[in-house]
Amino acid sequence: MMKITRPISLIILIFLGIFTGCSPAGVPVYSVTGTVTYQGKPVENALVSLIPESTEIRGASAMTNGNGQFVVVTQGAKENGAMLGEYKILVTKLIEVDDSGKEVIREQVKYNPNNNHNEIQYQQKNLLPKKYTKRETTNLTVTVGKQKNHFKLALTD
Repeated sequence: MMKITRPISLIILIFLGIFTGCSPAGVPVYSVTGTVTYQGKPVENALVSLIPESTEIRGASAMTNGNGQFVVVTQGAKENGAMLGEYKILVTKLIEVDDSGKEVIREQVKYNPNNNHNEIQYQQKNLLPKKYTKRETTNLTVTVGKQKNHFKLALTD
């Protein structure tokens, strides 16, 4: 049986700390959920990005489901949610379009290691108002507090 020496065990602890995060609790976050609507209808498959107003907190994001509902996640957190603070909200719903502007629906491609075909590159088109795509133009803001946070994001033209 191999005996682990003190220097080796220290190296293992440092290695584990680097790859699992320094804090055993992870990033402190609070529940953030919501709904996105546009023209009174739920928006499916939209990316909701929480852009922090402070450099002291991390951004967060979510994807909407078929009912326009979302649950926010923050990278490095042990559970869903966002850090306490003020955020601007960006919302985009991108689709791929061909040269004529028609939506492209791709079939799922199976992995084939001998496939030498080049994949066709398509343009992306945002289906939501442009003002929600930039920090400088969005009018959506939220404050995440310690309570459960639920936000209704009603997008307008």
